Amino acid sequence: MSKSVIIVGAGPGGLATGLRLIGQGYRVEIFESASRVGGRMRGFQDGGYAFDTGPTILQLPNLYDDLFASAGLKREDYIPFIRLEPYTKLRFWDDTTLELTTDFDKLKHQLAAFRSDLPAALDNWYAEETKKYDAGYEPYLSQPARSILGYMRLDELGTGLRFRPWETLYQHFWNAFRDERLVYALSYPAKYLGMHPTLSASVFSLIPYIEMAFGVWHPQGGFRALAQAIARGFQDKGGKIHLNTPVKQVLLENRKATGVELENGERIKADTVVVNADFARAVQTLIPQTARGKYSDNYFAQKQFSCSTFMLYLGINRRYDDLPHHQLYLSEHIRKRDRPFIDDSALDEIDPPFYVCNPTPVDSSNAPEGHSTLYVLVPIPHTGYGVDWEKKAKSYRDLVISRLPLLGFDGVEQHIVTETCYTADNWQNDFSVYLGAVFNLSHNWLQLGPFRPPIRSEYVDQLYWVGGAVHPGSGLMTILESAKNTAKFVGEDLVTPLAE
Repeated sequence: MSKSVIIVGAGPGGLATGLRLIGQGYRVEIFESASRVGGRMRGFQDGGYAFDTGPTILQLPNLYDDLFASAGLKREDYIPFIRLEPYTKLRFWDDTTLELTTDFDKLKHQLAAFRSDLPAALDNWYAEETKKYDAGYEPYLSQPARSILGYMRLDELGTGLRFRPWETLYQHFWNAFRDERLVYALSYPAKYLGMHPTLSASVFSLIPYIEMAFGVWHPQGGFRALAQAIARGFQDKGGKIHLNTPVKQVLLENRKATGVELENGERIKADTVVVNADFARAVQTLIPQTARGKYSDNYFAQKQFSCSTFMLYLGINRRYDDLPHHQLYLSEHIRKRDRPFIDDSALDEIDPPFYVCNPTPVDSSNAPEGHSTLYVLVPIPHTGYGVDWEKKAKSYRDLVISRLPLLGFDGVEQHIVTETCYTADNWQNDFSVYLGAVFNLSHNWLQLGPFRPPIRSEYVDQLYWVGGAVHPGSGLMTILESAKNTAKFVGEDLVTPLAE
């Protein structure tokens, strides 16, 4: 009989790991506490309106093709992808705008209006990033993290130096373009890694490059449909998913994971356990104190965690078909370089940057005919900074609504049919996210690669972690790489158990 694997959590990391392990011939069961698959990506329905609650940007569609192919399936049989072009529009503090696109002629035409030398600067930057991507994606993002010494080989050092680790992301883009609008337009993804561009590592220049080179996509039906599609593929290959079935603890025997105990007291045995849950919360709740090793409460208290997000999910009885799918407003405050602006330690109640997703023009499945949904995101402090959201939520909602016309969303207030608000408290309490830090451990140099918690547990045999806290980090693209490496480790260790 084939060996068995239990996965705790049906987020994208757990689903992807499950599908890959099913493709390797293992018996796999996933236990999920919620009533739907997807973790933070599971979304929700409010009347006739459907909302995504996690990621809204899909990069590198080949990762999903490879995921389904690992189980002998075709991704397009389960969910189609829609290419977005242009993929993001930005409005800056000086009221200028920029549409990011894979059409270089259109992009360079826009940049020429900023400054005549910027089109040539873009060509130079893109050529260098292509070399970085070709040299660095596979060893640094797609492969498991190595030890510190493993990165000290001459060939590794040569590749690493190409990323100029002594530079911040801001310095990287400033050296390339000398225009702050373009600097912040390309470095803003760092915000969702928990760091301001003036603190973030320059290696994350690969994110805007990947979007520019390979495009940005939308899964038909939303990211909640993407989660369901992976789940269907998993079940079609014989995998089992148990919804509304919370896990109480991971069972251990002689420092080896042997299964799980459910909240109802039932114990289920397995050869291997994979945990796809918020790492800090899961360590604190699922693993006995004696097997936590260095991951004490104090360990997490000393780590740097990402910002949280204030979310508005709006169902409205009108459409904004002339506005893009993705838009960002980069306020003057994004340029400030002192606390609380660089570390999100205080709530910006004056001029916060914000993001709006307007998916209905390309995917009308989320709303009744003639209606639409809007997804509004504002970076906010995590719960460790003590914002009282019981007092602040209503006024902050009003502020955010009042700012939407900056991105062309006029008259939203009078068209709202349904409305849901998430704060850092919701992420912490309803989704079991440590500190409500939705992008997990921040991605500074001392919390990357070998300095991040490993996929393979250091203290418990046959226990593995998958998700944004482990290498290579937060974000759907990197979580899929984490799942690939988790499945690789499980396969290796079940053939040759670590204890032997």
